Amino acid sequence: MKIEPLYRPLPAEPATLLTEGRLAEAVKALRDAENVTASRARAWIDWHIAQDPMLRVQIETQQRAARRKIFFWFLAVDAVLAAGIIYYLFYAPP
Repeated sequence: MKIEPLYRPLPAEPATLLTEGRLAEAVKALRDAENVTASRARAWIDWHIAQDPMLRVQIETQQRAARRKIFFWFLAVDAVLAAGIIYYLFYAPP
C-alpha cells in the first residue's frame, strides 16, 4: 500500500516566490492558483518548506537579513531623534 503525500508539489509561481523569500505573496499566489483557503495554502507551503531543508535555511537567512536591516534603521532613526531632543533641551536658545 502506497502512502499518498498530503500535498502535491507547488505550482511554479508560488515556488518561485518562496525561493525569493516572499512567503506572504507565495500564499496569495497559491490561493489564487489553486482556489484554496489561506490556512490550507499556508499549510501546503509549510509542508513544501519542510520537504526541502535547504529552502528552509535560505528563507531563514533572508528573514534574518531583513530583520537586521529593520533594526539598523530603527537605531539610526532613534539616534537622530535622541540628538534632536538633546539639542532642543540643552543647546536651543530660550
